[in-house]
Amino acid sequence: NSFRLRTLISLSKKEADTDLNIKARFADIVNNSTKNPIFSSPSEDLLYGYNNVFNKYPTNPDNFGFNATRWNMAETTIKPLTDMKDPRVFAIAEPADSLLRKGFTASDFESYIGANSGESLADMVTKVNLDLYSLVNRNRYYSGYQAEKYALIGYAEQCFNIAEGINRGWATGNAEDFYKKGLNASIASFGIADGKNTGYFLKKGSALGNYTAYSFTYNAATYYAQTAVKYAGNNATGLNQILIQKYLAFFQQSGWEAFYNQRRTGVPTFRVGAGNTNGQKIPKRWQYPTSERTNNTDNWKAALTTQFGSSNDDINTDLWLIK
Repeated sequence: NSFRLRTLISLSKKEADTDLNIKARFADIVNNSTKNPIFSSPSEDLLYGYNNVFNKYPTNPDNFGFNATRWNMAETTIKPLTDMKDPRVFAIAEPADSLLRKGFTASDFESYIGANSGESLADMVTKVNLDLYSLVNRNRYYSGYQAEKYALIGYAEQCFNIAEGINRGWATGNAEDFYKKGLNASIASFGIADGKNTGYFLKKGSALGNYTAYSFTYNAATYYAQTAVKYAGNNATGLNQILIQKYLAFFQQSGWEAFYNQRRTGVPTFRVGAGNTNGQKIPKRWQYPTSERTNNTDNWKAALTTQFGSSNDDINTDLWLIK
């Protein structure tokens, strides 16, 4: 049922389709919990775990020397976090070393800077070498082989999906309540508690494991009271808040769901530029595999004609579900 909610939300552009009957299906799940049980807490998340033998976390001590300084952060994630003074930035990123040298501290939100996703790779590398960008938090993502478990479908996402559906008028209920539950579940998933917390970062030139600790305070009430965070109601502003928070909750989780949601809603805005070699466009779809083109040519062409009205396997073509 939690997966069904995700699927129905992904079809929001088709809410008027009488055959799909999306609104009624969504309401039946949300408003009939006995008939259609869904996740009641993060403890019920569908999780994928790692081990230290055959199934290591993708970033781990073995490849630290190869790519740990390549994973700089994007402003698409960092900026909304720092704008909202969101403590999750301390869990997922490290302060930019150039700002530490200017006197900022690791507990200052101003210390965290992400790259424009439209920058060319050459420009981004240059700026990383000048310590202008935050790197991914290497204590969190490189300290071991198991790291965090990977949520295929999670409670936080489910709460945001329900909040979005209520915002759109698909079901009765309190959208703010589900929005807050999703937000709290996401923050807690990064090990952040209401009160004083400890963060870690790796100073430039330090070896793996030689992390510097610092303290930061998270006050849940103060955080939520901010205009940018507090749910604005069942309107366009409130919907945007739900979508931004769901995007942030997807960090390093749930595969391509963050992209699928952005493709459907346009939230958040993905910046384009010289780094987007696809004519400065964000692709909408994948091409069919080469094996289909070469071994199943007739059906491949027929599929493209049926889907897109031409035989051009164009990655910039809108899919049916987002038209």
